[in-house]
Amino acid sequence: MPVPVRSQPVETVGRWMGSEDRPLMSWLTTPTGGSGSVGVVVVPPFGYELWTSHRTLRTLAERLAAQGCSVVRFDFDGTGDSAGDQWDPARLDTWRGNLDTAASSLHQLGISSLVLVGLRAGASLALLEGSAVSADAVVAWAPVVRGKRYVRELQLLGLPVPEDPARPEQKGTIAQAGSLFVAETLDALSALDLSELPVAPAARTLVIDRDDKPESTSLVDRLEELGAEPDHVVVGGTELLLDQPTEYATVAGGVVDRICSWVGPGTVLAHRPRPRPEATFPWADGAVDEEVVRLKRSGLIGIVTRPAGPSRATVVWLNSGSEHHVGPGRAWVEYARQLALDGYTSFRVDFSGWGESPDDGHAPGRPYDPHCLEEAVGIVEELRATGHRRIVVAGLCAGAWIAVRTALIVGLDGVVAINPQLYWQPGDPVEADIIAETRVRRQGEIRRIKALRRTGLWWCLDALGVRHPAASWLRSLVRTGTPVLTLFSDGDDGLEFLEDRTGRTWARVRRRGAVDVVVVDEIDHPMHRHWLRPEVVSAIRTWLDTHIPPG
Repeated sequence: MPVPVRSQPVETVGRWMGSEDRPLMSWLTTPTGGSGSVGVVVVPPFGYELWTSHRTLRTLAERLAAQGCSVVRFDFDGTGDSAGDQWDPARLDTWRGNLDTAASSLHQLGISSLVLVGLRAGASLALLEGSAVSADAVVAWAPVVRGKRYVRELQLLGLPVPEDPARPEQKGTIAQAGSLFVAETLDALSALDLSELPVAPAARTLVIDRDDKPESTSLVDRLEELGAEPDHVVVGGTELLLDQPTEYATVAGGVVDRICSWVGPGTVLAHRPRPRPEATFPWADGAVDEEVVRLKRSGLIGIVTRPAGPSRATVVWLNSGSEHHVGPGRAWVEYARQLALDGYTSFRVDFSGWGESPDDGHAPGRPYDPHCLEEAVGIVEELRATGHRRIVVAGLCAGAWIAVRTALIVGLDGVVAINPQLYWQPGDPVEADIIAETRVRRQGEIRRIKALRRTGLWWCLDALGVRHPAASWLRSLVRTGTPVLTLFSDGDDGLEFLEDRTGRTWARVRRRGAVDVVVVDEIDHPMHRHWLRPEVVSAIRTWLDTHIPPG
C-alpha cells in the first residue's frame, strides 16, 4: 500500500562533487530551504538509456525530495557533464567508485539513512557497491543480471569503431548512440553476474522487474541466500522510457510511485547544501573552467565552459531532439571543451521542459516546440546584457532550425547549423528517426521535388519571387549579414532538399559567401559515430577562426 506523505516544494541545484581535478557533475534535489534526512543516490544507466530515462529520473528525484529526501543524480566519470574522456581506461572500476563519491556528498548534509536507486546497469552497480558505501537500502530497477547478455545487446545496437594503428585503444570499441565502450569495458561488463553477488547490498532491497521481460529470478534467489530477504515486484511502464527514442519517452509513473512508497518519507533538516557550481579540470592537452548558470530572466539552466584566457566569442549550444544539454551522445560537451582550448566560450543550455531547466508547462520538451524560438532569442539577449559581446548560436536538426530562425530575429555574430531540416514547417509531424520515419513519410514529396527540379520549375519560380520559406529565410540571412556555417552528413535529407528545392537561392547565398557548406563523409545525422567528431569540431573551429576575428 502507498505510504501517505506530505508533499512539499523542492529545489534543484547543479553541484560539482569529488576531487578538484576529476570532479563529477551532480544535480541535488532537496526540500526547499533545507535538506532531507533520507539521502538517495540515483545511479543512472549507460549509453542511450541515459538520455531516454533522464526525464523519469528527474521526476523521481523531485518526488522523493517532496517527501523529505535529499536526492543526488550524477554523471559517471567521462560521461555527461562530468570531467574525463570516454577513451579513459578502467571505466567500470572508476564508475563503481563514483557511487562512494555520491554517497559521501549526501553524508555531508547530515543524512540519517542512505538509499541507492539504480536503473539497468546502474542498478547492477548499486547492488555491487551497496555494502561498500554502507547503504541502508537499495532499489534495483530492471537490473542487468548477466553482463554477457547486456554486452551482446550493446554490440547489436552499437557500431564497431574502425581500428586505427595510431590509436590501439580503438580496437574492439563500439559506439552506442555516441557513447563509447572500449574492449576493456566490454570485458569487465561481460564478467558481471549478479547471481554470484558476493555480499548482501543492504538490509533492505527492492528488485523491480518489467512485466514484459523475464524476471530477475537468479538475482532474487541469490539475495535470499545472502539473507537480504528482498522485496520483489513486477511493474509495467519501464518500456515507456527504455524502449523509446528520447522524443517519445515518457515518465514511468507507476514505477516512480512504487519506489517513492517503498523508500518512504524523511524529515526536513535545517542544514542547507553548500554550493559548488564551478570547477576547473584537465581536458585534452589543456584545462577548462565550467560553471552551472541559471539565467535570471528566464530561469533556464545551462553550463558555461570558459577558456583559460580571453574569450573570442560565445557559442550557444541548443537542445537537439529531446536530449538534454550534453547534446547527442555527449557531443556538445566534447565540442565545448575542445573549443575552449582554442579561446571560445560555450553555453550549453536547456529550454524549458528539457534537461534541468524549469518545466514552465512545457514538459516533456519536444523538437520544434513553439516556445523554443522565443527562449533562444531571450538567451541571446540576456547573454549580451551580461557581457557576452559576440554570440554564435549552434544546433543540430531541430536545434539548427531554431538557430537559423533566431538569427532572423536578433542580431548574431554567426550560426552553426548542423544537419538543418529547413523543409520542416510549423504543423508538420515531429519524428525521432530522420531515416526510418521522416524520409519514409516524405518519399512522395521528395520524388515530386526532384521531378520538378528536372523541369526547371523551381528555378523559374524562385526567379519570379515565388519561393519556399526556406529560400526566403536564406535571403533574409544575407540581408542581416549573419555568417552561417551549414554542416551536413553526407547525403543528409536537409542538404538534398536545399539543393533540389531551393537550388537557385542556395547557389546564390553560397556564391556571396553568406553561407558556408561543409560535408563530413560517413558521419551520421546525430553524430553518433564518435570517431568522426574531430572532423566536425575542426570544421567549426576553422569557420569560427575565419569569421570571428581576435580582439
